[in-house]
Amino acid sequence: MDIFSRQEALSLQVLENCRNELCDLFPYLDGAFACLPYRSRRQSGWGTDGIRLYFFPPELLRQYSASPVLVRRGYLHVLLHCLYLHLFRPGDMAPAVWDLACDMAVEQLIEIQAQPRLVRSDPVRTDCFAVLGPKPLPAERIAVLLQQGGFPYSMEQLCAAFRFDDHSFWDHKPAAGVRSQWEQVQAYTGQSRQGSGDHRGTAAGSSEELLSPADRARCDYRRYLRRFMVPREELELDEDSFDYIYYNYGLTHYGSMPLIEPLEYKEVNRLGELVIAIDTSGSCSSETVRQFLAETYEILSQRENFFRKMKVYFIQCDCCIQDVALIHSPEEWDAYVRHIRIQGRGGTDFRPVFDYVQTLRAQHALTELKALLYFTDGDGVYPTQPPDYETVFVLLKGTGRPDLTPKWAKKLLI
Repeated sequence: MDIFSRQEALSLQVLENCRNELCDLFPYLDGAFACLPYRSRRQSGWGTDGIRLYFFPPELLRQYSASPVLVRRGYLHVLLHCLYLHLFRPGDMAPAVWDLACDMAVEQLIEIQAQPRLVRSDPVRTDCFAVLGPKPLPAERIAVLLQQGGFPYSMEQLCAAFRFDDHSFWDHKPAAGVRSQWEQVQAYTGQSRQGSGDHRGTAAGSSEELLSPADRARCDYRRYLRRFMVPREELELDEDSFDYIYYNYGLTHYGSMPLIEPLEYKEVNRLGELVIAIDTSGSCSSETVRQFLAETYEILSQRENFFRKMKVYFIQCDCCIQDVALIHSPEEWDAYVRHIRIQGRGGTDFRPVFDYVQTLRAQHALTELKALLYFTDGDGVYPTQPPDYETVFVLLKGTGRPDLTPKWAKKLLI
């Protein structure tokens, strides 16, 4: 056996030891570690393409001999890039900014969640962590801060403080299914983090994601929402009340004076109030949440569904209320969705949304609510008693647990 082969075998033992130690610290990451096998290479640098973890044996052994903590931390750094989908750079993001933002995001996460033996001190890092705050920020948010000059250091100084692995692997075209695989791992990790593999629980998530809606919705909601519509006079021309006979008679005999004008008010059946909630727990992948947004966009962008003065509460919830937006018009929804941040990734509990709605009704913020639409995978803690308004759990067909939905609730598979 040559020297390189011996170094490779010893490096594999080092990585296994690091993996075991990290699994003791973060048992909910066991599935993620299993999805990243090792492969040596004959040039310097760590890295991953989402399929394997690449390393250079002589370099790894030197690093481990100098600081086992550094290698252990670097292993976790690379894994978190995959788990948070950093390998898939947004198309409008500069590569240098994105790379640094991703490094800062995972290092902040390790700094917040790791035990002291994984933490290394550095003045640049300490100052930057103070800017980032106590809650983990997504790479997209950090990239905005970098572009705005939000850190008191140059890009070179920041790279020296936060960079560990080689991101050149990210530039390669990802193999088919890699992103989907890591989204599934992310969902599994969100479930496992609750302690028993069941993502029902009381631990709220703290991660955020910038998401845009999918290209189109999968359901036409107009017929379905019609059952919740109420009659009301709306300020618009009632062309059905227009009588052309009298109108033409007036123009013929009195010049420009028509005898009858169309009514400016029209009685229509539309929605005045609606509550839409989406499940942002760890069990719902980014793609699932993105589709939930597309369905919501389809509902709110159709003016014929709502009165001119609409009142729609859009709620994000995992096991607690993460974000609430009050939408009065399609224009407000367009403005909101351009900068929407999906917050959560904790356990799943549907009850906080129902409690929040009850609070709004007690405060008379909602006075004629007919329905609540809840986009979810169906697996969570449900209220034991039905509300006095109709509740519809909207699930993607072929995913989730529609069988867990209580009998008093409606199900809509899309």
